Amino acid sequence: MDFDLRDWLLILGPIFISIVLIHGYWRMHWGRTELKMKLDKSFLSHPGDEQNGDDLDLFRAELPNGGARIAGEQVPVLMESVETSSPNIKPVAGISRKAEPELQEPELPEPEITEPAIAATREAQSTRVEPLPERAPPVRKPLLEKPEKFVVINVLSDVSFAGWDLREVLEGLDMEFGEMDIFHRLGEDGEVQFSLVNAVEPGTFDQSTMNEIQTPGVTLFMRAHEVQDPIRVYDDLLEAAQTIALELGGELKDETRSAITSQTISHCRQGIQDFQYKYSA
Repeated sequence: MDFDLRDWLLILGPIFISIVLIHGYWRMHWGRTELKMKLDKSFLSHPGDEQNGDDLDLFRAELPNGGARIAGEQVPVLMESVETSSPNIKPVAGISRKAEPELQEPELPEPEITEPAIAATREAQSTRVEPLPERAPPVRKPLLEKPEKFVVINVLSDVSFAGWDLREVLEGLDMEFGEMDIFHRLGEDGEVQFSLVNAVEPGTFDQSTMNEIQTPGVTLFMRAHEVQDPIRVYDDLLEAAQTIALELGGELKDETRSAITSQTISHCRQGIQDFQYKYSA
């Protein structure tokens, strides 16, 4: 029976492979036992080696399959162990999270100003209509401070007036005794129109003794700067003075004790009108 090369390979190949596997297993098993025995024998303590006993025991305990470490001995540890498998450890936000990129506004290109645009702007500025200046309001002349103006009419007589008769005439003229102990004619609004004083100083009257007094005359006056219608008040004042003079027998005199004539009355009336026009609001 002839065997060619192929047949020999089919017969000897499995046998060779089996021998290699058996030899490898034998070396692995018996080589480990021999290494362990050699290490243990090389580090056994001998008589007279007590000074290095502690170091050998410590080193022998750190080797594979070495002796057990003696309880109570503390081996210096370089750093503490960290349990990475603990679920309670939370990652630090500042380390684990990635820094968010800062948003930056895109830079827009500046518009280019062309020559036609500049020319159009200049033309618009040149044709701009300037607003007309506002007219200043007319300046009003300040009102002059109104000075005091008194109009006086005296009723005098060579024969003294009796107090009793004087009171009756004044009451008939709607004149009332009042402030400053003199008589006043009041208007519808209660304001004083004109007043009457005694020609004898101090010019006041005493109601308790007025019926017994004797006086050479009385003085009627008005404040033209205070009344609303000074011309009308002057006419009422003149009428009252004329009534007193007629009833008691007196004469009308001006503030200088001069006789009052029609010309004097016209002149006084004109003066009141001029005053009213000049200082009216």
